[in-house]
Amino acid sequence: MSDEERIPDHDVTGALVPAPQVPSTALATPAPLLAPRWGEDDVAAARELFARVVRSTFDALDNVGDSIATAVGLR
Repeated sequence: MSDEERIPDHDVTGALVPAPQVPSTALATPAPLLAPRWGEDDVAAARELFARVVRSTFDALDNVGDSIATAVGLR
């Protein structure tokens, strides 16, 4: 394809002819759902869950450390 084939036709005034374009159509769609807000009870429950997870993780790591210390003979 040569450069002359790629150049669009122009009108009499010398301006480029715009490509024919179908106007866009607006569509009615439902509004997105808002994220639910956290209540005080939900925040307290999430904090308690996080605290329990951290506590149980540290308890498990402490048990592993105690097992290693016993196996090595440090205790």
